[in-house]
Amino acid sequence: MTVAIDRVTLEVLRNHYQAVVEDMARIMERTAYTTFVKETADFSTGLVSSGGEYVAYPWNLGASSYLGLNMAHTLAYFDHYDEGDIVICNDAYLSGPLCTHLPDIHILRPIFHAGRIICWGYAFVHSSDIGGAVPASVWPRATEIFQEGLRLRPTKLFRAGVLQEDVKNLISDNCRIPEVNWGDIKAMVAAVSSCDRRIQEMIGKFGLATVVEGIDAVLDYAEQRARAAIRKIPDGTYRFTEYMEDDLRSEVPIRIEVALTIEGDTIHLDFTGTDPQVSSALNIASHGVTHPFLCQAINAYLVTEDPGIPKASSILRPVRVTAPPGCLVNALFPSPIGVRYGTVLRVFDAVLGALAQALPGRVPAAPAGGISPVVASVLDLMTGQRQVQVVEPMLGGGGGRPEMDGISGADSTAGFLRNTPVESIEAEVPIVMRRYHLIPDTGGAGEYRGGLAVRLDFQVFHPHAIVTARGMERCRLEPWGVAGGRAGTSGSCVVNRGTPRARDIGKVDVLHLEPGDVVSFFSPSGGGHGDPRRRDPVAVQNDVRAGFLSVERARAAYGVALVGGQVDAKATAGLRAAMPAPPNGGFDFGERRAEMERRWPLAIQDAAFRVLESVPAAVRDWGKHQIYERIREIAAARPPTTADVDEAWADIRGRLARALGES
Repeated sequence: MTVAIDRVTLEVLRNHYQAVVEDMARIMERTAYTTFVKETADFSTGLVSSGGEYVAYPWNLGASSYLGLNMAHTLAYFDHYDEGDIVICNDAYLSGPLCTHLPDIHILRPIFHAGRIICWGYAFVHSSDIGGAVPASVWPRATEIFQEGLRLRPTKLFRAGVLQEDVKNLISDNCRIPEVNWGDIKAMVAAVSSCDRRIQEMIGKFGLATVVEGIDAVLDYAEQRARAAIRKIPDGTYRFTEYMEDDLRSEVPIRIEVALTIEGDTIHLDFTGTDPQVSSALNIASHGVTHPFLCQAINAYLVTEDPGIPKASSILRPVRVTAPPGCLVNALFPSPIGVRYGTVLRVFDAVLGALAQALPGRVPAAPAGGISPVVASVLDLMTGQRQVQVVEPMLGGGGGRPEMDGISGADSTAGFLRNTPVESIEAEVPIVMRRYHLIPDTGGAGEYRGGLAVRLDFQVFHPHAIVTARGMERCRLEPWGVAGGRAGTSGSCVVNRGTPRARDIGKVDVLHLEPGDVVSFFSPSGGGHGDPRRRDPVAVQNDVRAGFLSVERARAAYGVALVGGQVDAKATAGLRAAMPAPPNGGFDFGERRAEMERRWPLAIQDAAFRVLESVPAAVRDWGKHQIYERIREIAAARPPTTADVDEAWADIRGRLARALGES
């Protein structure tokens, strides 16, 4: 039996579906054990259709980056489900495109009525530790996924409502914090059980046919609204290049290429030309599908252009993705993927840059583009066991926006993760927080400035203390400004800053600290939007009064003269008349990117990419390093040419051919 869903009924149903997932999220928030879930909110919930698409997703609570996931592959893993079954998984290769790295644990519960599955309840948490080589499990220098922790293909944690103790024990025995991990999993179980109960209540209220047909109606309606928003973008192909600063082994850049093609109400994102997968944990296992990790900038455009659009996976139905197998954004097993979100943020910037060309003046500048959950691990001095605590999800500033400054200390691409209260941190792990504040004189200059960066300092007192901070990026290449705005500032990490024992760490891999050490993290800031000479002098004055901007930077970056805290209009007019115009081309990438491209010219990068396509994906990263090392040696004597790449490759290819047994 089918029923017609009119517009009024559709709105009532979508609000009910949304209320179901938001109630699930509140249950998670109130019952989870780890601070990173209950305080910082690195979790989510969802109502999933029988075909594996989100019908509703709590956009304003927790991690927003999974909107658009399709779970069909995971749901099809078992050919039979019983009422009360709950599936758990975390492996990105064995679970299809649902999972993205091992610390993210996902569960799904089939919701039955009258003997058939009508939808699924879903939840995930970022586990503070799932085993592996380092505390918190995310090791940037991992070379294969086996070093990153416990791998779970889709597995029934509950069968017909009965907990499978062997599965529970397997999880608990392979992590450093079994009790709190199990507490988070129980919170997920409670959430999906609530989903079951609430859907049954909806069926009692509206009838089975209406609830089931309503799911498809909401998905179709979200798709229609997405297509309407896409039609507002001019047809054409828009290209953009972004870089990961390095692969954590050497300062060899990793190029991300995207071509954004708009044709009517459809989008094609083509990542052909993106560099090969790497031998560190920066890879994305997207399976080459329309994955939200490759489409976050599209999601951001859609929910900004149409704030009322249903938060459903079907908003990405009009989007097609091409990501060649073996490239950075479609890595193949067993590539490590623990720090995949650092790359996701660079993909976001690449697609955002393409959108900025399609919609001049309407797209923000690049945000800080880095989320680095800072993790402190100390020994219990009596038992020798490790405590693992996520201290803060270090975020930088948002990019300057059309007609609005970027948000300071918050980056929308990282979802809605919250600051962790200092009291909670110090209660959970024996460290002392020394500083946590916005950094003055950061934020790219612009008519609308970028959001300010953040500084975090804490002190450890235990021997054998370890700090990790996955995903540190933008430590050299600044976030770009747009429409005449200037680039933002980069981030860093320093131990014992301002003392004779100071150490500039740069990016953190695994940082070992001694008792008394103070570690300081500095996040990047957002790029600016629009010509800084057009910024309202009163806005500059207000920033100085708020402590966001020094008098000296107000003068140098904005041409605003302040005397006694007030704007000197005549001096300001003179300063601004003498300031150079912003560079042509719309984007300011900062001097460090220009320096990097002088060191590694685009023609050399193109030539290296071309020759590497001829060998298996598993050895392209090795071959790239061989080529770049040879070019580095040549560059010490003279400018390298593409012929040098071909000559170097002939020698390298010969050695590789012998290894492959080729003639």
